[in-house]
Amino acid sequence: MTPPKFVFKVRYGFKALDFVVVSEGDDLERVIYAWQTGNIVTVKDRMLNGNNILAIEPYYHHYTGWYDNYQPLTGEDWKQIERDCPDFTNVLPYYRERVKYLIGNNRESEIGKNSKLPLIAPASMLDENGHVQIELN
Repeated sequence: MTPPKFVFKVRYGFKALDFVVVSEGDDLERVIYAWQTGNIVTVKDRMLNGNNILAIEPYYHHYTGWYDNYQPLTGEDWKQIERDCPDFTNVLPYYRERVKYLIGNNRESEIGKNSKLPLIAPASMLDENGHVQIELN
């Protein structure tokens, strides 16, 4: 069974429908790059100025079937999100680290191209010497 593809909403304005939906991977890397650098990228036939990106957040509507302009308000809505959506906990930090690594190593041309990178672990998994700490059960 393949793992779920994570889907995100990139908000670039203050109106309810001022967003574009991107999937985990190439588009998400390019959007994060634009957000971090202020550059302009084209995603889903839209040009996004990184300076105008307000937030990158999980797009729960993809999993719940809600209309784009529906806002989850009640406890039942949040229970449905918990039940129907994958765990987004480390997805954005992972892609932010990928983009940071590529920028820091002068490999910006590889952003959004699914480049193979050395192991990248979130800071919470590293010890004081920078080594990955993994607990085996």
